[in-house]
Amino acid sequence: MKYLEDFTPGQVFRFRTDPLSADAIKAFAKEWDPQRLHTDEDYATTIHGSLIASGFQTILAIFKPIMSDFMTGVANIGGAGLDNLRWVRPVRPDEPLEIEMIINTVTPSKSKPDRGILHYTIKAYNPGGEVVFTTDTAGMVQRKPK
Repeated sequence: MKYLEDFTPGQVFRFRTDPLSADAIKAFAKEWDPQRLHTDEDYATTIHGSLIASGFQTILAIFKPIMSDFMTGVANIGGAGLDNLRWVRPVRPDEPLEIEMIINTVTPSKSKPDRGILHYTIKAYNPGGEVVFTTDTAGMVQRKPK
């Protein structure tokens, strides 16, 4: 288990998403974000050059490996929010994304000595190396037991 003290500013962790198929993009959009640019390939191609994933689906795809491959081994108490959330470029069918998680600050709590705030930036890149998504995130993490 990793605790607050196990992190230092500047640490970088890397992950990779599974690519989203055109069918998966359309199915998600039908239920959660039924805009034509996510459901109609012909329309989306005239506007964006191809079908594109919903931003909400993009967030879920990016956070899936972070949660399953990383946070399951962290003494995480809960999220404290997302700041500066940006969808910089569209995510297209069959594009796996490379994810970079950079630790910015590690701040022990003054009022609750058993925990602190881990602040990190998440960036996701398409296969061409272009940033498609970025956000700053804060989470509460337990300190090592004494």
